[in-house]
Amino acid sequence: MNVIIWLEKYGLLFMLLFCLSVFTPDFTNKMSAVDHELDVLTNSLAQSNTFKQVFWIFVFMFFSFRFLINTEINKLKPVITYKTFFLMVICAVALMSASWSNYPFISMKRAIFQVLFCTSLSVGLCFSYYHKSIELNLKLAVIICILMVLSAVLQGVGLNESLQLAGYSKSKNTMGVNLVVLIVISHMWTKSFNINSKFLNGMLVLLFLLLVLTQSKTSILLCVIYFLMTKLSLFKIKVITSSLAIIFFSVFILIPGVSYHINDYQHIALYVDDDFFTGRGVIWDALYYDLGFFDVITLGYGYGSYFGVGVIPFVLDDKYSFLQYVSSAHNGYLQLLLQFGVVGSLFIFILLMISMLKSNNKYLHAALIIPILHNVTESSIFRDVNMAWLLMVVIIISSGIYQVRYEVNNAR
Repeated sequence: MNVIIWLEKYGLLFMLLFCLSVFTPDFTNKMSAVDHELDVLTNSLAQSNTFKQVFWIFVFMFFSFRFLINTEINKLKPVITYKTFFLMVICAVALMSASWSNYPFISMKRAIFQVLFCTSLSVGLCFSYYHKSIELNLKLAVIICILMVLSAVLQGVGLNESLQLAGYSKSKNTMGVNLVVLIVISHMWTKSFNINSKFLNGMLVLLFLLLVLTQSKTSILLCVIYFLMTKLSLFKIKVITSSLAIIFFSVFILIPGVSYHINDYQHIALYVDDDFFTGRGVIWDALYYDLGFFDVITLGYGYGSYFGVGVIPFVLDDKYSFLQYVSSAHNGYLQLLLQFGVVGSLFIFILLMISMLKSNNKYLHAALIIPILHNVTESSIFRDVNMAWLLMVVIIISSGIYQVRYEVNNAR
């Protein structure tokens, strides 16, 4: 088989496996939550990941070149370009934020990575659809993920001290979100593109059983909510997802930003206990205080220039507190506010909303509930190779592909 065609067909699989951490598994004894935070912080202070850079640069160059010269996918090109445009504008905002960041090189590097990531994933999905290899990519990704989990368990390192399944990931929560996103992507694609595979359906059941074994309450709940959402009409799904997105954006970003500028600073951390959501109350309070104290709530610190820059943020630098090990805001909306301020966050939020306006597929809209809700307790949206962000990008691009498919079928 021609190597170029082979890469076009299975490039999506390799990107999925990368984001599922299959290429960088953790076969060590699993750690506590605080140790995991420290491990993430330590890794962020280490030197650049050469494999990661080479992998995404190669994938980006290959798919970009093939997308430009391939005339057989001309029907898909306009909609893929249109959908990717919104993601590229968001990346452009991230690049612009380097101009006011204290760490401009880090901001630019992380923004450029997002360009590589979003473009590669978008075009890779396009070619996978064109070659009719989505089903095979899904089957292989699911099988490999299950085998990796079983391998970790057989080595005696798949469970943590509480007998929760962490598999080949560093923690059970990471394993949980990986599994739920893989389940949701597989289900929404099979339903959206009429893939009828008893084998894949059986594998999804097995994935859900593994998800239950992680005992990750958030991930299990998200998975159940998604399947319940698919039972509703498209209109009801759109109302629910849009309402929740607007509410969370208002609570965590808009209200703090506006109230600060009218000299009546209000934020959710003022009204919850420190141990709210397993300690998130104290983290959020410190970060909102930081934004107000240093007067950066308008434009933020710049993309990716608050955590993982080699310096512990001032409000978290307490050697007697676990806060010194915190490596994210544990709230994606608040993390957007830290990076882009209320102005940039509003712009990004509007772009993401617009990117889904024309979509008329209820499974894709139902899947939006995962990043919307997961972003409340973890920093997911527009963050590196996080699986919830991968799901968001996949939903946006899939909505465009489904639109073309729908129009072609109607024409026939």
